[in-house]
Amino acid sequence: MGFNKALEIIRDNRIHSPRQFAELMWPDSDGWKRVHKCGHGSSRGAMMAVAGGGLLGKLRAKGFIRAPWYDDYNSYYWV
Repeated sequence: MGFNKALEIIRDNRIHSPRQFAELMWPDSDGWKRVHKCGHGSSRGAMMAVAGGGLLGKLRAKGFIRAPWYDDYNSYYWV
């Protein structure tokens, strides 16, 4: 599933959001080009943030990461 790559990304970067994590984890994914309808509008790449949040949730549930960590009113994920 790419847990090793995900843990390296979290270790080397301050991840503030699932979207930021997804941008680093899957930069070349076709998911960023897909349009997702939401209400009366649409958003390009919206589901990639959901995928990033899902993987962060799995890592947190297994005890690999702690989230969120608050530092000067900013929260981020850490190993």
